[in-house]
Amino acid sequence: MSPNTGTRSGRAHQPASTPANTFPPGLRVRQVRPTDNEAVRQLFIESQNGLLPEDATREVRIAMKKYTDSCLMSDLARASTHYTKPGRRMWILESQQREIVAMAAVDMEDGKPEVGLLRRLCVAPGFRRKGVATLLSQRAEQWAAKQGFSSIRLYASELQPEAKGLHDKLEYAQIATSNFGPLAVVEMEKRLEKPVAKR
Repeated sequence: MSPNTGTRSGRAHQPASTPANTFPPGLRVRQVRPTDNEAVRQLFIESQNGLLPEDATREVRIAMKKYTDSCLMSDLARASTHYTKPGRRMWILESQQREIVAMAAVDMEDGKPEVGLLRRLCVAPGFRRKGVATLLSQRAEQWAAKQGFSSIRLYASELQPEAKGLHDKLEYAQIATSNFGPLAVVEMEKRLEKPVAKR
């Protein structure tokens, strides 16, 4: 996707503190590993397929497949390699049965080294509405701020109203709109401040 760019004024936000033990009991957050690559791909595919309404048009289905395939051939070809490079990170949420039930990542925005890109925020159906997506987003914000990113952005299509609503609550502002085939896409941004060093 090549959305229009825009800017936003206003005060920067300090990411909320997110202790490691605030995730629901029995779930553990950690960084992506090489053994996770296939499970990460499957969670992403299932999440993308779950966005399609039953009455989706042929054009929407083609656009979604094109987008999914492009992701699987880029950063998700080997997530553990891509997201261990400088300026990139992926978090995995693992159940007691060692199943990957959610994930989120920060990537670098093309041509904008000061901007972190929140990507691949996916939660398995049985683990939704437990605050998991919020906690992963906050974890990503904290990390991005520590890396010196001035802001963090994300893109959400019209098939993702929950994602847009969640990030509205997390004080992201809509800065641009675009289209990916027949789908409307919004670009959202939250400005960040570097964490205050403890004395």
